[in-house]
Amino acid sequence: MQRMPVLLAIVLWMAPAAAHAESLLRVGMIAMPPAQGNPFFTTGTTPHMFYPAIYDTLTQVNEQGDVVPQLAISWARVDDLTWTFDIRPDTTFSNGEAINAETVVAMVDAFERDDFIPFSLPREFDFIASARALDSHTVEITTTAPHALVPRYMSFFYLVPPQHLTNKGAAGLASDPIGSGSYVVEDWLAERVMLRANPESWRAPKVDRVEALVLTQATTRRQALESGRIDVAINLGPDDEPRLTAQGLRLHPRNPVRISVVAMNTEIDGTPFTDVRVRQAMNYAVNTLAITQALMGGYVEPASQPTPANAIGFDPSLEPYPYDPDKARTLLDEAGMADGFDVIFEVVTGANSATDAVMQQVAADLARVKVRVEVRPILYSQVVSKMTQGGWDGHMFSVDFATGPTMDGLRPFRLHSCTWSAPWFCDPVAEALYQEAKVTVDTTKRIALTRQVIKRYRDQASSILLFPILGLDGLGPRVKTWAPVNDRLMLHEAEVFAD
Repeated sequence: MQRMPVLLAIVLWMAPAAAHAESLLRVGMIAMPPAQGNPFFTTGTTPHMFYPAIYDTLTQVNEQGDVVPQLAISWARVDDLTWTFDIRPDTTFSNGEAINAETVVAMVDAFERDDFIPFSLPREFDFIASARALDSHTVEITTTAPHALVPRYMSFFYLVPPQHLTNKGAAGLASDPIGSGSYVVEDWLAERVMLRANPESWRAPKVDRVEALVLTQATTRRQALESGRIDVAINLGPDDEPRLTAQGLRLHPRNPVRISVVAMNTEIDGTPFTDVRVRQAMNYAVNTLAITQALMGGYVEPASQPTPANAIGFDPSLEPYPYDPDKARTLLDEAGMADGFDVIFEVVTGANSATDAVMQQVAADLARVKVRVEVRPILYSQVVSKMTQGGWDGHMFSVDFATGPTMDGLRPFRLHSCTWSAPWFCDPVAEALYQEAKVTVDTTKRIALTRQVIKRYRDQASSILLFPILGLDGLGPRVKTWAPVNDRLMLHEAEVFAD
């Protein structure tokens, strides 16, 4: 009889500990940012999937394509060159530094520093001439030329603590990232990153800690999900669905914001792609309808243009190139290449099983019109380097037209233009339209010009248009809520069931 109170005391002593057990979400990533915690190094999609956990931006574009508040709660256009943004009050960085109008001014000024020159992201904001604080939480941004979509581009404008940036320098953010996001970095290793909840964040997370593991091969990520080693497997393939469903697991599709293409390099010696007829023949030769149905599970349809359907400037009147190998042969014959030619095709493999199969099928389709393709695997890190610095060994490479978080159909042409740091395609007509659209302040006119750019790229066949890039995330039984926004992982919205 005397043992009952002792047992009850033990139960009562243990209960609070169980109630406060930390929740953990484990995510398998294809790669982590090449510059670790430095969000300014690259504009590539994969790194920026992860940064919203650590950093906030001024705005965000939702899956319907609308600009919504983040650290900026409202904005207004004063005139063709002037915008104001009202900053969310009572917000701080995880190190205690306050966020206000001066924070934005300091960030704009930092983009002009020498240590930011090697980074790609600040170039997104070369339209900003200056910034000044009108009061403690209102900042005025002046642009170098009219820009109709400034608030939309602020979805890329990460804020870091000015004093921390002064102390560490831009490169120091790699090993010591500090932001105002929902999580802070607890540990960052080459293949594993640990995050813990930031109690000061205005975006309070629902999970206490996140473990992100780098598992470069899709098969490895799927197996880790099946074994329970991870809760979320990023970027699986549609062919994984039957197997996962049979185990009570599921796939969550992300909203496509990128168009998968095979870029044809017109700027290297010996390229066969300077003739538009050859480039068009490549499009007619690839059976994108069969690829999307058989290899992509019908999740997506063939691309009609180099921009996704929910982006500003998408042209619904355009149609995909039809599969017509006879027309492809005719065009090659007219271009003096009836006997075909040999090309090297550089491809990142292992992203998921569907991607690998797609690129092999592209090569097989081209072989039917005597275009002999050597598929040469390369690493994702090599793609980042070659896209910004050049040095492609191949005549073709797999890449995308990415609106990024802006959902602006014009944005991808910065990368695919004559003025890019390492251009692979240059069309003076398209370039002139692109430059005009950039500085057109009337949104309706800007959209019309964007559609002209898009149609020009489609008709000139700068790339083999494939399909919208499908992000399929495998979810384990512990995942209660998984709610990415476009291609960004909003880890603060994730929930797990109690163990």
